[in-house]
Amino acid sequence: MYDFKFADIGEGIHEGKILKWHFKVGDKVKEGETLVVVETDKVNAELPSPVDGTIVKLGRAVGEIIFVGETVVIIDDGTGGEAPKAEVKAEAKAEESAKAPVSEGKAAPGVIGEIEVSEVVMASSTEHSTKAKEVSNEKVLATPVARQLAKDLGVDIKTIKGTGENGRVMKEDIQKAAQGSQSQASSYTAPQAPKVSISAQGEVEYVPITKLRKAIVKSMTLAKQIIPHTTLMDEIVVDKLVELRAKVKDQAAAQNIKLTYMAFVMKAAIIALKKFPHFNASFDQENDRMVIKKYINLGMAVDTPDGLIVPNIKDADKKSILELAKELREVADQTIERKVQLSQLQNTTFSITNFGAADVAFGTPIINHPEVAILGIGKITQKAVVENGALKVAYTLPLSLSVDHRVIDGAEAGRFLGVIKSLLSEPMMLLLS
Repeated sequence: MYDFKFADIGEGIHEGKILKWHFKVGDKVKEGETLVVVETDKVNAELPSPVDGTIVKLGRAVGEIIFVGETVVIIDDGTGGEAPKAEVKAEAKAEESAKAPVSEGKAAPGVIGEIEVSEVVMASSTEHSTKAKEVSNEKVLATPVARQLAKDLGVDIKTIKGTGENGRVMKEDIQKAAQGSQSQASSYTAPQAPKVSISAQGEVEYVPITKLRKAIVKSMTLAKQIIPHTTLMDEIVVDKLVELRAKVKDQAAAQNIKLTYMAFVMKAAIIALKKFPHFNASFDQENDRMVIKKYINLGMAVDTPDGLIVPNIKDADKKSILELAKELREVADQTIERKVQLSQLQNTTFSITNFGAADVAFGTPIINHPEVAILGIGKITQKAVVENGALKVAYTLPLSLSVDHRVIDGAEAGRFLGVIKSLLSEPMMLLLS
């Protein structure tokens, strides 16, 4: 029997909701066929079968939540063994483990690679504080979800006193411990939203927000609490860019590529990032240093029915304008359909958001933490401008650049934006770069 577990797929994802099963108990399945679609707060993950065999048991029903470490499905792969007689939740497994002797965890096959599924309670480490040494022989009762959360937040779970049943360490305990550690390391205290009583006088409708929207709430709150934003705005004449695109878009279409203005903007941003590498970086506040990336993974905000998702184009600096346009469309379509790969959401170094798609000229884009800058572009419109003392009608493009003012000054941001303006005003330079 093959017990297929829901593995840690990264990005702080600890759980998912079963959206659709492609097989039922008794069906035969081949290795690589999609078993189930699981909705996480980042992507809708299609989990393939790891082996050939017959479905013996489904771990969770459609609409139910599955946690990291829990059984997705049990498959009779012909290797023998007995299937579990009853579903055992992660919490029950953790509780039983408190009675077991201390030993090493067993590796169980998962969605990606292997996941350490602890069937026992680990002894406390003696590497850190005196307090940790004092509890080194105590057993820790916690679910796999709680253990993963502790790992993500950098908290030693063995030093936490659990408030759950039988001393079980709960997620809330870990979050409080993490907040305590942060307050000791820094004098900064994130403001807490005040509790309010929301009036329900008259007819109202209660609409739960989606998992994706919850992730956006968390990400935007973090970015605005931590990063002191400053935004520079300008508007440039792009007559030559409009003319250039009109000349080459049919040739691009012949290669089945839809050439949009975004591809030109992306190329301009790439050139600017090479001239100003501090914009292609993250700020490591804990160690007072900049982490400058030697690669460029260009993120773009994609509007989906549930909210914005920011996938990225890997090694964008190694791609031509046509290659950028082609991959941009492919990744955007996959994102809208919630089929984008998790790897395409990770390790973004610089992001671009398009206000023009919403028929908006200017905005104040929010930086995608822990990046240090984001470029916003508005809609291209015709308007009257003064050029060389003469009034003319021209195509104009609004630009908005938000930067992390802790590490990027306004003057440097102005120079960075100036490079982009120069390239988009004289777009032939993009082709020569």
